[in-house]
Amino acid sequence: MNRFIFTAVIVFSSVALHAQKDAKFSVDMKQEMCNKVKAAAQHAWQGYKDFAWGADDLKPLTKTAKTWYKMSMLMTPVDAFDTFTLLGLKTEAKEAKDLILTKLDFNIDNDVQVFEITIRLLAGLITAYEMDGDKKFLTLAKDLADRLMPAFNSKTGMPYRYVHLQTGKTRDGINNPAEIGTLMMEFGKLSKITGNKKYYDAAKKGMMYVYHHRSAWIW
Repeated sequence: MNRFIFTAVIVFSSVALHAQKDAKFSVDMKQEMCNKVKAAAQHAWQGYKDFAWGADDLKPLTKTAKTWYKMSMLMTPVDAFDTFTLLGLKTEAKEAKDLILTKLDFNIDNDVQVFEITIRLLAGLITAYEMDGDKKFLTLAKDLADRLMPAFNSKTGMPYRYVHLQTGKTRDGINNPAEIGTLMMEFGKLSKITGNKKYYDAAKKGMMYVYHHRSAWIW
């Protein structure tokens, strides 16, 4: 029975994908879908502006703001800037950019989770710089990366999960392959942009330690 259900799901998925591939969308249909995507982004941004401006996130059910740490790190604006740029939403992109460049400060008396801050803030700032060209985005990215770098100061090179943004103090040495390996993308890209290999080298060292200690039965 389970095999039948599994087979049915595979067949249905294949047919659905084939139908979607062959579907013909008129210019008007494409434009309508595009407009709906833009409207959804604008709606979400307006909610953030109305109920959580300057915070990290909006809690939509309670219409209240959420800040991850002692001070806001502007998670939503940094996340949203490149999306607004891709969608051609110039007003929203400018609002996000102005907020980021005037308010974002990483001199926070708090330890942060290296993985989450890297994939959201460091990645967002690097992308913002590449898409917009404003070097202030790059300055923020470098500042954040430098504050995260002490996390790699372990015997193995594998990063600690948490690092204090002011003192560089680390904690929680138990990590996992996903959080270790994916840092290569952001830190590697920052090295390519800045010409400073220290970011790439630090991230690669941790990843290679994981690779060289993989289980024997894994290729």
